[in-house]
Amino acid sequence: MNLMKLKALFFLFLCLAFINIHAQEIISGKSNPQKMNLHPSYQRGMPPNLFVEMNFDDDNANGILENNESATLELKITNKGKGPAQGLLVTVKDNYYDPELKIEDKKEIAFIEPGETKNVLIPIKAGFNIKTAEHKLEINVTEHFGYDMDDAYLMFNTLEYQKPELVFSGLEIIDYGEGTAAITKDGQLQPGELVKVKIVVQNIGQNIALNTKYKIVCNNKDIYIENSEGSLGNIGIGEVKEFFIDLSPNKRVIEQEKLPIFLSLKEDIGMGNLNNFQLPIFLNKRPPDPIIKDVKPNIEMMEKQIARFEYKSNKFTANINNVIDIWDVPISKTKRPNSVAVVFGIENYENLAPAPYAKNDAKIIKEYFEKRLGIEQVVIYTNEEVRGFIFDNVFDPYIGELKKAVIDSVSDVFVFYSGHGIPNKDGDRIYLFPYDGKIEKLETQGYDMNKFYNNLEKLNAHSITVFIDACFSGFSRKSEKINDQNLIGMKGGAKFAPKIYEPWQKNNNFSVFTSSGINETSLGFDPSETGLFTYYLCAGLQGKADANHDNKITFNELKDYVIDNVKTVSLKISGLQTPEFHGNNEMILVEY
Repeated sequence: MNLMKLKALFFLFLCLAFINIHAQEIISGKSNPQKMNLHPSYQRGMPPNLFVEMNFDDDNANGILENNESATLELKITNKGKGPAQGLLVTVKDNYYDPELKIEDKKEIAFIEPGETKNVLIPIKAGFNIKTAEHKLEINVTEHFGYDMDDAYLMFNTLEYQKPELVFSGLEIIDYGEGTAAITKDGQLQPGELVKVKIVVQNIGQNIALNTKYKIVCNNKDIYIENSEGSLGNIGIGEVKEFFIDLSPNKRVIEQEKLPIFLSLKEDIGMGNLNNFQLPIFLNKRPPDPIIKDVKPNIEMMEKQIARFEYKSNKFTANINNVIDIWDVPISKTKRPNSVAVVFGIENYENLAPAPYAKNDAKIIKEYFEKRLGIEQVVIYTNEEVRGFIFDNVFDPYIGELKKAVIDSVSDVFVFYSGHGIPNKDGDRIYLFPYDGKIEKLETQGYDMNKFYNNLEKLNAHSITVFIDACFSGFSRKSEKINDQNLIGMKGGAKFAPKIYEPWQKNNNFSVFTSSGINETSLGFDPSETGLFTYYLCAGLQGKADANHDNKITFNELKDYVIDNVKTVSLKISGLQTPEFHGNNEMILVEY
């Protein structure tokens, strides 16, 4: 036998040996099951008894799947029987085909042992060009030996992209003050002048205009323009923003018509842009006043059709949107000796429209003050208990009930108020309002916010912390289910600019967290039956605001969590709500 034949025989021997070893691995089950794709063997035995908890959670928790939004259908399958559930197949079938809706429609589970729970996550993703439609997902759970679940269904709506729409609203010629050089101070533009032009723009569309930029161009070299480009950031639905340019036509400019000055506004998606709009700037002519439109989100058209489950079997339970159970208040390690808090929740007013969920706000905040913030003494007043001159009785800095409980320079004081905040008709003062107050007697029965802050400061406490879930826009609190009402008879869109005393400017231990901007409406949140601000305040204190996971919640963390979430969710309910915080960012509220 020559050398070549010996080599061939040796190679054949190695191949046979490899095949034999691999066959033994297959028989023993040691080979890679993913590569083999073998099915386990199922054997009959005692029957399983399957129960399923279904959860649906979309990114913004409004129960509607919008463009580029993700959602998750979660099935928690529990076997309460005596035998194992074997060869389970979970399938999801949509009754309406849209190529922009991606659903992972099949999942397999080999075994669920008695007493065991297995989680199945079904990712759902809406593309940018999703159509508006109602989807009905049929959910099937089958078992190898026929112990199948009854059918269940998930109904939800998809909503096509709602475009922002950026528009020019108006402008003002400012020919006085620093940075101007006017020939005649008359609010008009003359050749040879240097003026500032305030340009007002608005988003009248139905989505946020993200990362909006402006640019001013002019094709006349005799017209000087400075600060012609810039960023306006995000512009919410109905939101108005202003910016300023410097403008100077030289004396060679003799235009009789509009000057050749053009405005472009561009947002990230590009579908709400304003392109090369010629600004109404004339020589020797005052521009008209800006026109602001009253724009509200149209999400209400689908608010009655948010996601829901349907099923007949009592073996199913279901939950939509994974709303945080803020009524489950865990006890923290935080203790505040000699601390005192007073909590107000006025929901039902004797002479005004209700402030929905305000009583609940007070009840739940009392729990958080005691169990999470470790406040030693918490006193709560709700509805008709908040009558007459109770605010004076509580907050008078010399003989008030709060003063009697405060140890000078030692006690930490906390105040929470949920109810109506009322502006006067001049818009320069705002008031907390008692249960039995009358609008006609606002200045005597209401409690001026300046007086409120002044009196708290005079308590000489170690620290003062105030939470207010109330708006001062002149309208009542609204939610998806509850319409707002005009409290003071002012025309819609009236703007208030009250002069508010700000003790936090000089006292770092005086902190105030309010639910909305002064001209915004504070909303209710129907799933928790609390204010939207109170809901996220509680969720944050529960631990959701602990951004660095150090088991401590600072005001800075709470502020970021509450503001971000309230702004996002409010736009989906009824317009922008922007909580505001002033005070000590580093103050630790909770340790747990």
